[in-house]
Amino acid sequence: MTANTSATVSPSLQHQQPILRILLIGLLMVLSGYYIWVLYKAITPNVSIAYKAYYIKNQTLYWQPKQPNLALTLPTTLEITNNIPNLSRAGWNIETNNNMRELTQQGGLYFTLPTAPTANVKITFTLAKALLQLKPITFTFNHHQGTLLPQDQGKALIAQLPKQQFLPSAQQLQSLILNAPTPLQVTSISIVPIDTNTSDTNISTLPHNTGHINQHIGNQK
Repeated sequence: MTANTSATVSPSLQHQQPILRILLIGLLMVLSGYYIWVLYKAITPNVSIAYKAYYIKNQTLYWQPKQPNLALTLPTTLEITNNIPNLSRAGWNIETNNNMRELTQQGGLYFTLPTAPTANVKITFTLAKALLQLKPITFTFNHHQGTLLPQDQGKALIAQLPKQQFLPSAQQLQSLILNAPTPLQVTSISIVPIDTNTSDTNISTLPHNTGHINQHIGNQK
């Protein structure tokens, strides 16, 4: 009697095994798809440029919800003692003192532009006091190298950014990072398109054909 019962149950179990296997494979595929979607959303979150730069990539020093794109309109002058969301988290002192903010080692700006400039752009870092021994300072602009030259008897550092070096899209984050060997006490930064009729030949210009470099400033977690 027992042998007959086993004989009738075994074919039923054998028939159910392929169905269970298909169900398990289907469940694994659904779960895999879900986790891939979650990972994709984590890597490419639908957030503003400013939110991503401050909270996700740790690039910027301040978070300003009213400036979601970190957009600047040229010409512009940034008063460094204000909580400007364009300042890099690396390099800048969070505290201000005597109408200036100190920049040490590597730091600078992150910003976007509504439209790409049609002319070269002059950038000026104005210092709190003249430094007679001020030397040229190297920087990277969108992964291209350049040099800020002392002007105004050591009271300012100036360079020219070629229009070809700007990223073309309004949604692309422009980055300018200085490599300051000694601390700089900065009061303001001005970014002004250069009038081609009155261009200053004494301003350092970025070379047009420079190699790319890896930049990790502000991206460390």
